[in-house]
Amino acid sequence: MLKRIFAGALLAALPMITHAGDLPAGWSEPTVAHEGTRVIKAGGETIETYYRYRPPGLHREEMSHQGMSMAMVIRQDRGVVYTFLPNNMYMETSIDKPGMMGESDPLPDAENIVEFTEIGAEEIDGWPTTRYHVITVDEGQRAEGDFWVTEHWIPIRMEFTSSERPGETMSMEIRDLRIGEQDPALFEVPPGATKMPGMGGFGG
Repeated sequence: MLKRIFAGALLAALPMITHAGDLPAGWSEPTVAHEGTRVIKAGGETIETYYRYRPPGLHREEMSHQGMSMAMVIRQDRGVVYTFLPNNMYMETSIDKPGMMGESDPLPDAENIVEFTEIGAEEIDGWPTTRYHVITVDEGQRAEGDFWVTEHWIPIRMEFTSSERPGETMSMEIRDLRIGEQDPALFEVPPGATKMPGMGGFGG
């Protein structure tokens, strides 16, 4: 159950997972290391994780549920996702593996953007940001919404609707954002961790 909940929390990071050649004109990955509390709302549920990012393309999510702790690391440079489980166990999954989340991802991927429009400047949680309106189309499914990014391209807030989930607004925001260097060891498999066999997704 914890794996299923945690997989949902990871979805907010997925729009940022792209290869450099896939980025639309004007789009950027975050350019500085940072951390903060990430709040994801989707499907009537609210999930909080502690999020860390180290450029280029290293993401880490940490969460606890009913006394159990997990962490998930996305390594864009290696094309893998590490899920760190209790008892020093971990799973390794390809970023590109179909059905990695066990269901359709509710937020869009950057490579599927068909429209990308700057709306203007707004302040979010004390941070000056630029708001962008984004439309994506993937296999006939349309997603539309807004991103608020800082000058360093940190996506401090996202709000999206999808034709796959009509009437539902999905959102993500980073609270208590702090810019600062992140320990490289946080994005590696812990020493002595035991790798679990592939499980065909995060359900369980």
